[in-house]
Amino acid sequence: MDRTHIDLNQRRADPKVTYPVVEFDHHDPLFGAQVAITGVVVYRGTAIAPLSNMVLFGDNPSGEVFYISADRLPNGGQDAIRRVLFNSGGSPQQGSGQAAKTLLQLIKEKNAAQKRSPAERADLRFGTGPDNRVFLLNKQDDTIREIVR
Repeated sequence: MDRTHIDLNQRRADPKVTYPVVEFDHHDPLFGAQVAITGVVVYRGTAIAPLSNMVLFGDNPSGEVFYISADRLPNGGQDAIRRVLFNSGGSPQQGSGQAAKTLLQLIKEKNAAQKRSPAERADLRFGTGPDNRVFLLNKQDDTIREIVR
């Protein structure tokens, strides 16, 4: 039995262990009582430059969409998880002057236009298509959205 001394004061000190590059905190105040990771798509396209070579994933109930780098992984420690917000047209917010929204907010707006009760959750799914296109699907407003610049 190997009894190599590991300094517990140094996080991630054991070279024999592969540690996660990010950890998703299920107790983040951004979320409600239920949290479930969904998606996990690597975007290798170039049409949405800020998301090129990023791992996209979401939180199923809240409809939050996140990304981390697919290629520039941290050397020890962890990378930050960043949010994707959308404009009212449904594409990622990039300084357009429009208020940034979550996917769930877009779903609720569509529910109002459909004269339906506002959704309490997104029921989010990811899909990919030709030319590295990324789609967001949900059952709450019967809409398939494509992420575009």
